[in-house]
Amino acid sequence: MRPVSDEASTFAFRTWWRAGDSAEWRPASRLLVRVSDGEGVAPAQLSWGTEDGVRFSVGLSPDMASCYGHRHTTGGDVVEVRGERDDPPGRADEAPGYEFDTEVEEAGGPRPAGRLRVLIDDGGETPVRWVAWHDRSGGSCSIVLRSASPSGNADVSDLVSGVWASAEHRGAGEVATNLVDASASKWFAPYRRASLEFRLALPVVVDRYVLSSANDAPDRDPAAWTLRGSADGHVWRTLDVRSGQSFAERHQARVYRIAEPGPYDRYRLDITDNDGSPHLQLEAVRFLAAAGGGFVGHRQRAGHAPVAYRGTRVGSAPQAPPPEQAPAPSEEWRPGGSWLPLGGGLSMESLTSPSGRFTVLHSVYGPSFAVRDNVTRERVWISGSPGSSQVCLGPDGDLVAWDHHGNQVWSTGTGWLGVRRLEMRDSGELALTGADGAVVWSTGVPRVPAGVGTGHRRTARGSTMRRGESLDGQSLTSADRSTVLFHNGRVARIIWRGRTSHWDRFYKQENVLVLDDDGFLRSRALDGTVVEQIAGPGTELVLVRGAAELRDDAGAVVWASAGRSMVPAPVREPAIPQNEDLAAWFGALAGNGRGYCVAVVRQSTPQEVLERTGVPRDSVVRATWRRLQQDRDAAHPDAGNVVAAIAVGPDVLLVSDDPDLPVGELAPSASVVALHQPPGGGGYGGTFTVHRDGALVSELRDDPRRLKGTKVAEVAAALDEITHPLHRHELVFRTSGVVPSAAGLGGDLLGGVLPPSRSPSAAPPAESPLTAEGYDGMDPFVVRTDFTDEDAWGRVTEGLRTPSVDDAPVEPFLISDPRYADTPAERVLQAVRAARSGPDLPEVVFVADGTTMREADHPLLAVSTEWDGEPFEEDEEDFVTQFRVRPDAAVEISTNLGLGNMDFEDFAGDGVYERMVW
Repeated sequence: MRPVSDEASTFAFRTWWRAGDSAEWRPASRLLVRVSDGEGVAPAQLSWGTEDGVRFSVGLSPDMASCYGHRHTTGGDVVEVRGERDDPPGRADEAPGYEFDTEVEEAGGPRPAGRLRVLIDDGGETPVRWVAWHDRSGGSCSIVLRSASPSGNADVSDLVSGVWASAEHRGAGEVATNLVDASASKWFAPYRRASLEFRLALPVVVDRYVLSSANDAPDRDPAAWTLRGSADGHVWRTLDVRSGQSFAERHQARVYRIAEPGPYDRYRLDITDNDGSPHLQLEAVRFLAAAGGGFVGHRQRAGHAPVAYRGTRVGSAPQAPPPEQAPAPSEEWRPGGSWLPLGGGLSMESLTSPSGRFTVLHSVYGPSFAVRDNVTRERVWISGSPGSSQVCLGPDGDLVAWDHHGNQVWSTGTGWLGVRRLEMRDSGELALTGADGAVVWSTGVPRVPAGVGTGHRRTARGSTMRRGESLDGQSLTSADRSTVLFHNGRVARIIWRGRTSHWDRFYKQENVLVLDDDGFLRSRALDGTVVEQIAGPGTELVLVRGAAELRDDAGAVVWASAGRSMVPAPVREPAIPQNEDLAAWFGALAGNGRGYCVAVVRQSTPQEVLERTGVPRDSVVRATWRRLQQDRDAAHPDAGNVVAAIAVGPDVLLVSDDPDLPVGELAPSASVVALHQPPGGGGYGGTFTVHRDGALVSELRDDPRRLKGTKVAEVAAALDEITHPLHRHELVFRTSGVVPSAAGLGGDLLGGVLPPSRSPSAAPPAESPLTAEGYDGMDPFVVRTDFTDEDAWGRVTEGLRTPSVDDAPVEPFLISDPRYADTPAERVLQAVRAARSGPDLPEVVFVADGTTMREADHPLLAVSTEWDGEPFEEDEEDFVTQFRVRPDAAVEISTNLGLGNMDFEDFAGDGVYERMVW
């Protein structure tokens, strides 16, 4: 028997329960108990009830070695409970509980009665509401906990003074205010993602919240969300993150606990997914306050009358923990470090915590974005992204994963919440933090073995690997961000400008890429044996533009992954630095989902530009962008576009939430540089244009791909300065040489409201006769245009069905329609694009034409669907649109393009130029 300590301690019991007349005892949650009023208290009997009405009552043995009792559920069922004393978890005396300063009321008035510490943890989500106990001396006590709200009640939903929703169904009365009133009406949004913001009359420490499912359509129920709190509406702290949630019944209320509550008067619920519907709905949202207001009850000592017993909670409300390892504000960001700034991205790249213990790696191989413990080599967090080609921290602060089609496949939902950087911390937490270091979103701190910062190899960082350093699930990035040496524990590759370059290694076993102490670059197995000796000896491996170079002490190259003739020339030093504040300002426009246009008009005035856009002179006002939006919403709640202009020297920056603004008409005798961002594009799908004297001289777009006028001098120089083609804002500013300040954009500017833009009045295109129902996106998509030789066609289809591996049959998607006889590849491509669009569009179309039927190997014409089928102009950049391939190779191309493992140009080979076939 273990003696009971005279000091306050936590007792832990392993418990089992038994229902009805069953003889079987089933394991239940561990029970933690602590009661101390300044003296050692070993209760003989203990009862408690939770906020949802569940009641417990147990008796405890004199030596506290066992307990026995029962549990009443909210439905009226009773189950037996028994427990056996167990060693408490590590540092159980520090387990969360309640601590109060108390007083008793006697005949002479109230007098202090010392400290009371109470902990009852039965493993449930719902907190304790009341506790009662009898001790072994014959004394007893009963207390009821009060919340910190003015009423003392746990439910503080009546303190909600305002509700805002990013979307709601006003026509049916299904609006956000229904969530906090007493009716059974619901809130409905026509999207899978939405945000709700609740304003309370005063700061309250909310430690639980309740979501109630609506009356119908279970697939509209939220399944994943993030709850955040704020004391000022600017800095938001993540309080709870949930995923994989469901509601078993209609009108079901589910309670969720907040691990680290704080005193906030604003709470924001960002719903990021549901159970499959394109819509969202909820019946109610309630907020429950922590028991920070103390307790009321009574206490009775043996042989004495009961007296009133009151308590006041000790300690202030929990505060946000200090930022961990937050880099100094003046610290300059460099690739390959432990953090990422706004506007930064990871494409086959990593961030490693300062000690080297944890790495977050992006990869096209699964999982696509995950945090790994470099000691155990185990992944401690994996994102919900099934596959992506890039992860970007957008200028609005939302961390987004994009697939190779440009579709958003995952995000943190933190757009415009004050995020300033992404940090990989030594605790294993991947965190998005604000300007003051406060955490806005995080993956949480994983439970990992002790020994932080030890037991792992020395990680190479930045662009250089020195002797004794290695890559084991990490990456190196060249100083100009153009080239990456990627390693994921099995594969090592060099990627240039987002595409695989000239050097890669696919090993059959897990390995480490290391520059050994003797200067040799080797791949080693985990047991230290050499898998491959690559080059050496040298002093350091440096990643430069287009290649990796092993250099000696004098800086001479002793080995390079590519010959000098293959390494591209360095870019010139950027004339204009990147402006993160400005990018963040434009990110606010992208967040509203309407789409927008940003243009620089040379040699003009704001008044002239606004008049040319259609704003009447007498309706031009001086206001902020937000004020202009409010004016638009008041005058045209369902239509209208805001347009604003600001002078930047002799030039004008124009901003509008009309993505189709006809910028070519703004300055008929000058230059206009513009970015048109479509609704919902999230940074993808934008079109960059340059007009001179009213004529289009340059156009860059993603889908269909267009690279017109990239040799125009200022456009060519700007393209050399940016590191990724999606950085369209930078392209606008660098091409025009005009960069306004974010502070200026936040102040007064000239603007007005335009009527909604009209769709072009061109006649609708004729319906394409091509149908492509049933295509699965992976098998070869083949269109026959030559019908002169059926035997040759039979050999083509036989080759197409040849598997790339022995056990993987191939069934090509064949279109053999005589209406396409002798149709040029351009018209075939246009018909396919008309029949299938967006993510349903195949990456490549194979055309079986006359050359296919006549030549010996029957080479198919592979045509990229990124091309729009229109003739290129003489000044356009070379762009591979088509090449020839044998039928038995078509499946490999279709599969890899469909998975996003490779790009069209990767298959074309060296020396294949635009429109040249081979």
